[in-house]
Amino acid sequence: MIQLQSLAFGPFAEVEPLNPCFIPGHSKLRVTVDTDPNPHLPERQLLDDLQQTFPGLVRHSCGIQRAAGDAPAARGIVLLSDDPSANQAHLLEHLMLEYLSGLDHAPHLSGVTCAYASPAERSDIFIECKAADAGGVAATLAVDTLNAALADQSLDPLYPDALLGAAILFRVARGHRLTRADVARRAAIPVTRAAAVLDLLCRVGLVDPEEYAMNFSGEPHYRVVGLCERLIFRPRCHA
Repeated sequence: MIQLQSLAFGPFAEVEPLNPCFIPGHSKLRVTVDTDPNPHLPERQLLDDLQQTFPGLVRHSCGIQRAAGDAPAARGIVLLSDDPSANQAHLLEHLMLEYLSGLDHAPHLSGVTCAYASPAERSDIFIECKAADAGGVAATLAVDTLNAALADQSLDPLYPDALLGAAILFRVARGHRLTRADVARRAAIPVTRAAAVLDLLCRVGLVDPEEYAMNFSGEPHYRVVGLCERLIFRPRCHA
């Protein structure tokens, strides 16, 4: 299971030499994670499952291809031959970029994954993003998606629907109430799928169930939380 350790937002200029595609001075999200030391699925299967659910991943490119002399237009996510931890973190980087592109519609985003020497399962992932809350939502959903993939759970349609649901959160005010019918209408998905989206968004802390002393409709209501306050927190100290 991937464990999210910390999120931090800033320029992080020190990592810009690690990826020539970084835009100098562009704000970035740093995501510190611990990967699964004993994954049950090989990373190639994880990549295949993610690409089937999010076809946009096949258009991503990796810096290692440029370093190897491949054409600048080369596409595909590169996996290492014998490093499950680095591969999981690298897949998470690309998944975060895919989520973020769907949230802020940026035409170009870059990232880099930096593995720790100790503990071996820890990595810092840096991704370009314009706003801390969008980056935090992308990171939160990406971690949950990859954990579902590691557990060999079906990803489609729940996680593409969750991206649609997350985008709705940025179009409504903090404290706004949402129902399954609201999400179904706004995302153009069936109510049953909208209910699953709200359950997921609640589980990862992006909405809170609203408790009423009396609710004649019987329809559950969910309150949109302050995304930035909930998601971006101080990084922990690392050994």
